[in-house]
Amino acid sequence: MTDNPERKPGTRPRLGPIDGDPVTSHPDLSKLSKQQQALRLAVIQEFKAKKVKKYVEKQVQYINANSRIAEGIKFLFDEEGRPPPNMPMEDIVAERRHIEYEIKWFEAILDELRNRLVRVKEIEEHALDLLAERFAREHKDE
Repeated sequence: MTDNPERKPGTRPRLGPIDGDPVTSHPDLSKLSKQQQALRLAVIQEFKAKKVKKYVEKQVQYINANSRIAEGIKFLFDEEGRPPPNMPMEDIVAERRHIEYEIKWFEAILDELRNRLVRVKEIEEHALDLLAERFAREHKDE
């Protein structure tokens, strides 16, 4: 995979002339050529577009789920929102069970999302601690 087998891992020369760490600080883009700047901008825009697309897809799924729930209970009521006078009890019980199942399903998804949020917050706190330590070390030498 590497061109030079004697070179230690992690010591590869930088691909571009950007000074600074592009993740944690604002890189100096003045050394990039116009083509490199355009390519960098295109990559950033592509990343943001994919991020927005995924977000919209999730929101559409939530909207579809809510629409299905609304359509599922729609038959329980007439056009004025009142329950019909002669509805079979079996249909009412079946619909109640179905709604209870969907509530349990949503609660399970909510628990999973909460667990993921806790993990993300832990990672974020750890990353911020590392950045603070790095910042303190860099400014301690100055």
